[in-house]
Amino acid sequence: MKKHEDIFLRRGNLMWEGSRMMLPEHIQALREYDLEKAEDPKPHLTEDELTDMGHIAFDSMRYTLEVKLTHWHEGYYTDVIGIIDKIDTQLKQVKINDKWIKINLIKVIERL
Repeated sequence: MKKHEDIFLRRGNLMWEGSRMMLPEHIQALREYDLEKAEDPKPHLTEDELTDMGHIAFDSMRYTLEVKLTHWHEGYYTDVIGIIDKIDTQLKQVKINDKWIKINLIKVIERL
């Protein structure tokens, strides 16, 4: 009988492997966790970077120059190409292609 007990103890969790299951709620929670983990972090810019972006944004608005604006939207970075229509310094947002974008969500503004 001693041999049988040793074999049983060494098997570990193998006896229960076939009956393992997960609730649908757990599966959904794991999928959501994976999506959250895959998201890009929001941008955190220095004062110098914000100043440089401000100059490019004002030039685009003043001289109707086309720019490429990369901003954070729902976890991922999105590019918008166009001419900046307005800059609202009080609400800290920029209007490009009839869409308002918060300045703290902008990663970079590039001249084209």
